[in-house]
Amino acid sequence: MIIENNVWLVRPMPHGINRMKQFLDVGFIAIGYPAGMSFKDKSLSDLKEILEKEDCSEGIGNVNLFVNAMNIGDYIVVPDDNKKDVYIGEITSHYYHEPSLDKPNKGYYPHQRKIEWFFEKKPLLRSILPEALKGSMRYPGTIANITKHRSIVENLLKTEEHSIDLIHSNDILSKAIIVLEELLEDNNSDIRLKAAETIVRYHPSNK
Repeated sequence: MIIENNVWLVRPMPHGINRMKQFLDVGFIAIGYPAGMSFKDKSLSDLKEILEKEDCSEGIGNVNLFVNAMNIGDYIVVPDDNKKDVYIGEITSHYYHEPSLDKPNKGYYPHQRKIEWFFEKKPLLRSILPEALKGSMRYPGTIANITKHRSIVENLLKTEEHSIDLIHSNDILSKAIIVLEELLEDNNSDIRLKAAETIVRYHPSNK
């Protein structure tokens, strides 16, 4: 029996703070809901009782999915809070609890899973992703099962090498555009004219 990977939408905002850079640097994802304990081997009813005591029972769905539904090998799609970048990774560990982050003034993101990030930890531009996947990213919650888009994610991963080249090319192009825009404000009229001519020549409307 072949077990196919699930795909999860996860937002990088445990306890309301953007942790995307830490997620990438260290290789993990996390949720908040500090309760001073591990949720390992806790059933849905156990989790509900714990969260009710912490006055955060509204998070039961997110917690149960993160602790009990996700599996090693599942894919995650993480849209950054900047509304532009999207990261894709693979879950490589079971759920675990980090006690040092389950205390006041420590950030409150103790419930974690290890992640291997694709595309050399570089983001994909949200604007170039298929419309179906972008539509699911409008879901406002912290975690959602978007396995219906598994074929889209797998196709993106099949072209990872090409996509990395495209990401790098887009970075270079963005820098070049910034330089040209700055030259439009130059005191030298000849430089302004040449910058304007270059922008017009390569504008998409002229393709």
